[in-house]
Order: sequence, then C-alpha cells, then structure tokens
Amino acid sequence: MRIVCVFAHQDDEMRCLGTLQRFREAGHEISFVCVTQGDKGLAFDPSADRGLAASVRDAEMRSVAASFAADYRCLGREDGFLYDDAALRRDLIRTLREQRAELVFTHWTSDYNSDHVVTARAVIDAALFTSLSSFEPASPPLERVPRIFHVYPGDGYGFEATHFVQLTPAHVTVKAELIRRHRSQMDVMRRLRGRDYADEIADEDRRQGARLMVAHAEAFRACLAERRIPWPSDLPSAIPDQV
Repeated sequence: MRIVCVFAHQDDEMRCLGTLQRFREAGHEISFVCVTQGDKGLAFDPSADRGLAASVRDAEMRSVAASFAADYRCLGREDGFLYDDAALRRDLIRTLREQRAELVFTHWTSDYNSDHVVTARAVIDAALFTSLSSFEPASPPLERVPRIFHVYPGDGYGFEATHFVQLTPAHVTVKAELIRRHRSQMDVMRRLRGRDYADEIADEDRRQGARLMVAHAEAFRACLAERRIPWPSDLPSAIPDQV
C-alpha cells in the first residue's frame, strides 16, 4: 500500500509516527509531503533569515524521511501565509497522483494553526479530483480516490477519534527519537513551554492508550467529507501479546 503524509510543516507528522513505524514493518511504502517551507521555524533567532530556517527544517525532515526509506517533497509555500488557491490544488492533485496515494494522513479540519486547516481542506478537495482525468490531464489519474485519515489536533477542536493504533514501548522510543530530529522545533517548544514536543506527544499517546486499556496509542478520525472518499479501515490492528 502507498501511504502519503501531507502536512503543512516539517514536524507535523509527529502525531502518526508510531503508526507509520507499524506500516513500514509490514512492508508498506511511505512518502512525506510538506506544503510550506517551514521558513518561520527559527522563531527566536533574530539573525536567522527565511532561507536558513527553510534549509534547517528541510534537513530535519529529510532525516525523518530517511528512517522510513521514504520520499520527501516540499511544495514550497510560505510558512504562516498559506491560502487555498488553484495553484495549491493543482500541486496536490499532481503530487498525490505521482505518489500513487492509496491512504493519506493529514491534519484535522479545525486547528489552532491556519496552515494546518488550509492543508486539510486542500487535501480533501484535491483527493476528490485525483481519479478524474479532466483535472490536470497531464498527470495520469488514480484508479480510485485515496482514503484519508485526520490526525489528532489536540484537545478543543471538535475532534472525535474513530480509529486507534496501539504502539509498543519500542515504537514509543523510536517515535521520541524521530520527533527530536526536528531539533530546531524542540528548542522553540522548550522556550515556549519548558518541555519539548516528544515529551508532550508521549503524554498524549498515554492518554489515547488509556481509552483502549493499553499503554500507548495514536488516534485518528476517518474522513467522511464526501461519499467518493472511501471509508478507511486499513490501519494496523491490535497487538495480541499486549492486549
């Protein structure tokens, strides 16, 4: 199966990294797409220009992608100023087709960050057109519209999970190491909150796991925005020796 993660920024994939490990262990192919360059990511460094920030975050994201033997593409939009327009929709239609997407992970449609919201809506709209040859006829259409899962955005955004993926302690350890490859963003979070993303996500995975009476889990919501988007049900199953 071809799994494509489409997120706004380099580090937004952190909420599904455990699930991606399980997919990779099962032999599935994974690719990453970031819509923006992440060029505002060095938020507290007055000497850092946009080019430096984009370069740093590109290298961090490529390190994560390499751990999955995954392709990585950046659509190059400006961080913090993402708008849904015809060019973005065309880019996403072409990209999903080129990646031969079967299952897509993206943001939830309500979030604290407008780049996340625009990405989520644009992914849904683009996915609907990937199987129609009249849209972007220069790229071969997909046989069927890819299935879509939204990742958990944090509390307070009207997200109710429909699916959960159980993680082992080994998955949790690797996940924290992968998140911390986004070193620039760990520095930002420590300054903002006194702890980094890896610590916060580990707490979140424990809360989601408690809903299943397991140690750790990731939460997802199936996209049912339009009937042509098929119900996604092909996430990794429970781990028998941990239930």
